[in-house]
Amino acid sequence: MVQIIDTPQAEFELGYWAIRGLAQPIRFLLAYAKVPFSEVRIGLNQNGSISADESADWESHKHTLGLAFPNLPYLIDKSGPTEIRLTQSNAMLRYLARRFDFYGDSEAEQISIDILQDEAYDFRNCIVEVSYTLGDGYPAAFAEFAATAIPRYLDGFESYLAKEENGSYFVGKRISLADFVLYELIWQASIMVPGSVEQSNRPTLFAFIKTFAKHPAIAAYMASEEYIERPVNMPYASFT
Repeated sequence: MVQIIDTPQAEFELGYWAIRGLAQPIRFLLAYAKVPFSEVRIGLNQNGSISADESADWESHKHTLGLAFPNLPYLIDKSGPTEIRLTQSNAMLRYLARRFDFYGDSEAEQISIDILQDEAYDFRNCIVEVSYTLGDGYPAAFAEFAATAIPRYLDGFESYLAKEENGSYFVGKRISLADFVLYELIWQASIMVPGSVEQSNRPTLFAFIKTFAKHPAIAAYMASEEYIERPVNMPYASFT
């Protein structure tokens, strides 16, 4: 089943599975920018639960979209005289960051944002790999992830952010694309590996995720019916 969440005067349509996944930083960016957007959530049962097999819903929907490379997530910008249709989550984030001025104040800041975005998605690949390790292989995969990927990436992000003049933002003196992406992944890590992001061990990251969630536009979005707290991943994943 395809669920359509219509928003009055929506300028954007965001399509994705009914999970956080790759779409959550995009949702946060649009919410922070206070841009009305509608959502198409794919793979739901009639009662609102997530379907165990969502592929048929996507197969029937993707050919109606006019996308050059049909994929999820997708974004349709309806605000101009000609609709702009995008796939690939990082391309979508960069497009929105340029559009709504979340892409830094100088070329040097834009380079830093690009580096952080790629580093963040290296970390995300590690999260996804262990999350979708199923059955008897999961405990060993999780132990390896907690012992290696967690300190490698979280300590790196902690060190990087601690050196920034304004510890509330990863780049410059205001929010950027990097913050939307890194909030989501640091938050995921904090619930996936309890104790990994605390005041006692990574105080800068701990303060960062607390401050991000308290921003009025983000807090309002998190309190709305449209917000997805869980699942992070598909229902068949080992970490959802």
